[in-house]
Amino acid sequence: MTPDEAAEWMLAEFEAKRFLYQEEAATHLLHLHDEQLAYYDGNGNVCVGRKVLTAFNKLTPDAVYERTEKFWRDRLPSDQSGRQQ
Repeated sequence: MTPDEAAEWMLAEFEAKRFLYQEEAATHLLHLHDEQLAYYDGNGNVCVGRKVLTAFNKLTPDAVYERTEKFWRDRLPSDQSGRQQ
């Protein structure tokens, strides 16, 4: 699976539920055994690969990332500008 294909998979998951938890996506991608797609950071957290995130962000310009809960969701009128909330 390429980073673009991984981002497409994440988009399908996001569109099905209108939200996507980072850990859910990263854990799924981690099972593909490709550190471009997902990896463990220095704190032992599972993370989505940077190339995958870049592609996913391009596919979801109206999504925001909730840092405290670590998930993407649809942008609300009350959201601040920017990607992270």
